[in-house]
Parts: sequence; C-alpha cells; structure tokens
Amino acid sequence: MTSTQAVTKCPEDLFCGVNMVQDEDHMTDLEKKHVPVVCGPSSVKKGECFEVAIEVGKHMAHPNEPGHYIEFIELYADHTYLARIDFTAQTTHPTIKLCLSLDHVHSKLRAFSRCNIHGLWEGHWPIQVV
Repeated sequence: MTSTQAVTKCPEDLFCGVNMVQDEDHMTDLEKKHVPVVCGPSSVKKGECFEVAIEVGKHMAHPNEPGHYIEFIELYADHTYLARIDFTAQTTHPTIKLCLSLDHVHSKLRAFSRCNIHGLWEGHWPIQVV
C-alpha cells in the first residue's frame, strides 16, 4: 500500500468501518438482509416537505429476535445528520417514513443501519435540492 492509499474497511471484520453493497446487480444474502433501502423523490424544492422511506430487509427479510436484530437507522443528507430511530427486537421492525425539508443543496440521502451481529451498513438515494 502506498502512503496515499487509505484503509477504510477491514474486509474480514464486519464491525470495522461501514459495510456497503459491492455489486448492486449481484448482492449477497448478507447484503440483501442488511443494506438500508432508501426511497424518495429524486428532486425536491428548497424548504418544501417531502417523504422518505427507509427499510432494512427489503431485498431479503432480516431476523428480528432478541439475539439478532437491527438496532437503529440513521439518516443524513450527505454528511448532515437528520434523524435517528432506535428499534427493539421483536416488537419493532426496521422500516420508517420521515417527512423532511432541506434548505440547501445536497447530492444524496445516506441511511445507516446497525445490526447487533453484522455491524453498520450504508444505503443511499440520489437527491437534488432546487
């Protein structure tokens, strides 16, 4: 590794860094169960409310039991924190809908979900604020 290369993820360790889908056309079962899927409009007007939905396990159901569940979902507009929802095993499911309004330019919404066994995962949705 050269001095200009940075290590951002340890491939063998799901708790080292943020896990992301490597190939959207050929997702592994682990990726399908853990990636937060973000859905919303591709373009919004500055300051106007719009709805965003985020679901973990949309591609393949994620377990929801005391020993294995999604602990939280966080949402960011690029690197700006917007919201966090915490979940409990069995009684809550990792699906949320939020109404947002953005007041300046952002290029994507980024959702992070944390599985108590398989670490932190990121999904994103492109968005323009006009």
